[in-house]
Amino acid sequence: MTTNTHLRLDTDLGPIDIAVHADRAPAAAAYVRQLVDDGLFDDTTFYRSTTLGQSDRGPLIQGGPLSSVVLGLDSDRRKVSFMELFETTDDTGLPHQNGTVSLARDLDGNGWVLPELFICLDDYPELDAHGRTEPDERGFPAFGTVVSGQEVVDAIGAREASGSSPFARLAGEILTEPVRILSATFID
Repeated sequence: MTTNTHLRLDTDLGPIDIAVHADRAPAAAAYVRQLVDDGLFDDTTFYRSTTLGQSDRGPLIQGGPLSSVVLGLDSDRRKVSFMELFETTDDTGLPHQNGTVSLARDLDGNGWVLPELFICLDDYPELDAHGRTEPDERGFPAFGTVVSGQEVVDAIGAREASGSSPFARLAGEILTEPVRILSATFID
């Protein structure tokens, strides 16, 4: 994938269109493309809204193929791949700010990229390279920007977060009513 494309997430609340910056983040963009082409985002949810402990800013929302595991609905992870190597924000010049779309990482394990995306509703410089040390200083791989559907993103972020999860570190961050991702498609 050498040109930029658009990813559409059709949700219960409406569509979210994301410009995927394949020119700046080719590894992350290719990883997302493979997940979408394999149908792994279809019929999943946005299930998390968090400010990462800073109540004076807008949240970030997270969702994707591992949502049923995080919500405790399914102990069997979908057949998904993880990504070990990725471009950092130093490489891409894509900082974590309002509208940035990025990939989650396994903070409790090997630090590899998880098949989950999150969207920032405010600035999150601590998620950029050198912004924190957990699990290392590489930060999170930003790959896209919301170009349409910001009202949907805002509505998801505004939902109550008093749901439950078997993962204690997510207490107070799980949406009481997750928002379904009906389908994910690339619009080239």
